[in-house]
Amino acid sequence: MKKFSLFFLLMLFIAFFLLSGCSKTADVSQTGQTGEEEKISFIPGEILVDFRDNVTEDEIQNFRKKYNLGELTLNSKYSEDEKLMRVKVDDSEIVELVETLSHDSLVEYAEPDYIYYAYSALPDDPLYKYQWHMDQIKVRDAWDINTGEGVIVAVIDTGVAYLNYDKFHRAEDLEHTLFTEGYDFINDRAQACDDNSHGTHVAGTIAQTTYNGKGVVGISYNCKIMPLKVLSAQGFGSLADIADAVKYAADHHAKVINMSLGGPYNSKILASACTYAYQKGVTIVCAAGNSSSTRIGYPAAHPECIAVSAVRYDKEITFYSNKGKNIDIAAPGGDLNVDQNGDGKKDGVLQNTIGRMNPSTDDYYLFQGTSMASPHVAGVAAMIASLGVTNPAAVEQILKDSANKNVPKDLDTGYGAGIVDARSAVMHAGLLRGFVKLLLGLFLLAGLFYVFQNKYNIKTAPSSPLFFIGNIIGSSGLFFLPFFGITVLYSQIICAGFPQWEIAFFGAEYHMTPLFYSALFPLILSLLLGRIPMINKLIIGFNIGVAGHLLYGALSNDASMLWIPPVLDKVWLLVNCVICLAMAWFIVIHLNSQKIKESKEL
Repeated sequence: MKKFSLFFLLMLFIAFFLLSGCSKTADVSQTGQTGEEEKISFIPGEILVDFRDNVTEDEIQNFRKKYNLGELTLNSKYSEDEKLMRVKVDDSEIVELVETLSHDSLVEYAEPDYIYYAYSALPDDPLYKYQWHMDQIKVRDAWDINTGEGVIVAVIDTGVAYLNYDKFHRAEDLEHTLFTEGYDFINDRAQACDDNSHGTHVAGTIAQTTYNGKGVVGISYNCKIMPLKVLSAQGFGSLADIADAVKYAADHHAKVINMSLGGPYNSKILASACTYAYQKGVTIVCAAGNSSSTRIGYPAAHPECIAVSAVRYDKEITFYSNKGKNIDIAAPGGDLNVDQNGDGKKDGVLQNTIGRMNPSTDDYYLFQGTSMASPHVAGVAAMIASLGVTNPAAVEQILKDSANKNVPKDLDTGYGAGIVDARSAVMHAGLLRGFVKLLLGLFLLAGLFYVFQNKYNIKTAPSSPLFFIGNIIGSSGLFFLPFFGITVLYSQIICAGFPQWEIAFFGAEYHMTPLFYSALFPLILSLLLGRIPMINKLIIGFNIGVAGHLLYGALSNDASMLWIPPVLDKVWLLVNCVICLAMAWFIVIHLNSQKIKESKEL
């Protein structure tokens, strides 16, 4: 059985790789363009001639004179045996001459000296090269796994330049960024437009349009931004508006809130709003403040919030950042006093935003502050939520466990758990958890057949690949594919267990509904297909795989069931896990009914 398991898992990997059209260059939005179509395709002014290996020097010289060519030279000292040579020609003659020489009896091949480029995952956004802060958190590696699909991030700030409305316009590098309905609490209107520049810059760090051939990149560029304006054009706002915005975000399905704002006052009203959002499953990320103090501001200091300090290019805590024992994590915030990476630009955080208090223009600006650090963490939190970990406590724990602890000074000097690491975070959220779900599914599959054998004294094993295909579909999906750098179409389905497909269909705000996290779909499939030969093996594996996924949900703290009270939600998951196993058991009995009958007759 163990050999069967390993073999069929390998076959399943290969089959899905081929069927899903997986390719590192299949999806430009994920892997980037190398721009070959815009580069020269061959070296100008020369061609390559590969002569027959037995050609003589006299024949080569006669060949040169016949076609009135310049000097023919070996490509390198290793080209002598195969007689691979290059010759200088006019650019205008290359195409015609290659065609002519190719037909000569002395020539095996004649070609332009084509240029090959390194395949690169570098985005085609031209100013990305100045975004040292994105490389510091290893965001490109994380994009192979997730880009924030299905997650709403509320940006509670000065608004966002997302809309062509009145005197406002949509910033050019937010052209394909997704937005959901927001609100302007300053002016009491639905259009939460930016008239300062701060909020648009923050939103860009989280979800700037990426791989669009212009500007810069954002971290979770496929998430949705909910713009909530609580700060005026001058950059200040009231406690009441901020508290209202926090509750608005929680009530309108945001899974992550970013607040790059704060003050020294511990407001019970704002604390209550944060508690409300946290209990509704919202991860709240806040800037720690820029007063170079050992005491962080509010709302960052509230226990429900993730307090973010700022580091610069060399990973040192910046001169302005608050530090304090309540810092949870650090992220790049920039330092406009230095150019430590020598790129000719000050080491600020670069994003697209409107002109200062001028919503009619936009450009690419370098900002610094814990306000810039916070959205780096919010963007990574969106990736984690998109992978099915939506409980804010679990999101925070993953951020801390995966943080880069290789920093110049002790962590307690202001780094919290370390510097946010996007690649490591998605590995914690996707690879490790996917592996556990798969193990649970396979364990239950093996366990069910073990119990069956002992009960009926029948030697049988889940040797058909259909058992394993169904089990993987139900439990974990092919979660491991993106971690090999393979881009998978419809990854939120192919690379996730069946119950988690709801994120692909409805978004992370509807993760863990009783519709998908139950025995409902296994029951329907069992009733419809459970007696059909061959397919019933797939259904057995699927039912047990779903049971493994539900068992993981009951044992973990990754997310909470919607619409079911705490404690009862764990009971719900366990009961439905047992129902899935029971349905698989009955189909196994039906599948082996003849063997059971013969066993009883003995």
